[in-house]
Amino acid sequence: MNERLAVGGASGMGWAQFLETARKTPGLDGGAAIKDSALREKLADWYVQAEGLKHTRNRTMTALSRGQTPGPESSIGKIVSAVQMQDLASNAIEMLDQFGIINDPDLAPMHAGFQGSFMFAPGLRIAGGTDEILKNIIAERVLGLPGDIRVDKDVAFKDMPTGR
Repeated sequence: MNERLAVGGASGMGWAQFLETARKTPGLDGGAAIKDSALREKLADWYVQAEGLKHTRNRTMTALSRGQTPGPESSIGKIVSAVQMQDLASNAIEMLDQFGIINDPDLAPMHAGFQGSFMFAPGLRIAGGTDEILKNIIAERVLGLPGDIRVDKDVAFKDMPTGR
């Protein structure tokens, strides 16, 4: 849980930096990339996700300030923020076209922040529990859904059968 708390508030390039870059980057029609309706729709989705993450983090901070143990907020925040970081960075690099491959902070738009986020995001999706593990935890412990069938649930690790 502590690791999820640490990685659940991942930093990186966000919707505001994407918006700034989209205003300056030429689109397919020669105008600014921000004129693309599909791009604006994604930007709106990222904004809404970022606001939800902000309020979810506030719930965690409130619980901690009251001396309580936070609930599933960090797991939820980690899943959403890691996927968002990867999606946002990927779309930014694609939007930047040939300039998206430049990884030199002195030459790349936004000091290669999108490229850094793109490289960091897959590791974030693993750290603190993979997306799949966290989804199972949320499904079972938060939503009360039945758990996966685990025939080895009551077997000590040292007693697990191996392929030998």
